[in-house]
Amino acid sequence: MMLRRVFSLATLAALLALFAPRAAAAQAGSRIECPPPDELRALRPLAERGAAALVYYPDAGPGARITVTVPVNAPLASVRAALLDAERWPEYMPALRSVSLLSRRGRRAAYRFEVAASLLDVTATTSLTEVGERRVDFSVTESDFGVAAARWDLVDDGPGRTLLVITSWSDPSQGHWLLRQAARANLTSTAGMNVAVDLVLALSVARRATTLAGTATPARPPRTSAPTERLEGPAMGPWYGLTYGPRRYYVYGFTLAPDGALVQSTVMHQTFGRDDVLRARIDDVARYREVVPGVRRSEAVGEANPHEARAAVAFDSPFDRGEGELTRRHDGADTVFVEGTTGSLRGARWRWDITRDPAHGTLVALTTTVNEDLNATIVRAAAGREPYLYAGVAALRQLVWLRYMLAGLPFA
Repeated sequence: MMLRRVFSLATLAALLALFAPRAAAAQAGSRIECPPPDELRALRPLAERGAAALVYYPDAGPGARITVTVPVNAPLASVRAALLDAERWPEYMPALRSVSLLSRRGRRAAYRFEVAASLLDVTATTSLTEVGERRVDFSVTESDFGVAAARWDLVDDGPGRTLLVITSWSDPSQGHWLLRQAARANLTSTAGMNVAVDLVLALSVARRATTLAGTATPARPPRTSAPTERLEGPAMGPWYGLTYGPRRYYVYGFTLAPDGALVQSTVMHQTFGRDDVLRARIDDVARYREVVPGVRRSEAVGEANPHEARAAVAFDSPFDRGEGELTRRHDGADTVFVEGTTGSLRGARWRWDITRDPAHGTLVALTTTVNEDLNATIVRAAAGREPYLYAGVAALRQLVWLRYMLAGLPFA
């Protein structure tokens, strides 16, 4: 019960960061830089289906950097207007109860945010700064949830189009005692929460900007996800180089339906560890408990063989909860499907793709759908006001799974 409360407050902190990421006292390592143009160009084709993201140094807590990019069918002026009109954010960000202007001086404005979260209401004093025509920064000057910062960059994406880019970091370990415990519970949790909230905010602003540009768009899609019959693996493209470049990013691609609901998401990364050990970890569903945090039980069901294996598995973490049987099967030499077949895991699906490159090691990609049924109670409560959070938590879950499947691989 205490662990669930720890992460419920961590979720509240992440939701607060969603609406106005915090930049309190200056500290070492707090500077935020937008990825350089060549990296954005490499990532841009991956965002064409909806959105893309980069995660740098996911185990570093406040040292992690998250960048989410969303192509918007609206000119730069409309996107900028959506960002700067903070008093109207509650119209398209459901978890915001109200935003009140406190003061304005030049290009800087101070606001009071009231966030209606799942356990309690949160009030924060925030500021918004117009750094330039193509950059907007947010901060919180008074809050109980630690420190963080974010910057928005607006990139010309062709006639009438804008690439919306948010880059952020956070440090819940400097907040309330419960948040400090949450930050220590899982090395990847801070980065994962940032992916979730940045994705939600970027998609929200994009929909608002589209309306301002003249195409009326509901604040939220009519459904939380768009189930697909078959998970599609990642296509080859220039973004692969980001996984083994100087920063060795974890790279995300998100596919959205025409109405904006998430169809699937893929996260990929590179390793020089032994690919046979990696493959064995993914194949052995009966030993997931030994690899992935939050998997409390995994026991073999029947006899495994190279083509198929089954296991009884139980998830029980602040973000995930489910129980039932998983079946693993192969689709060719380099693709592994894992599917829930009974209990609350029925219908949950994971696709693992392994690509070997003699020059760049092994690239592994994990593709999933939203899997709403796997969300713990606190996520369901929060997503009741912020439906896009389902997609964000699915992305958080992927980062944790991939990170731990790659952790500590031996080298040949």
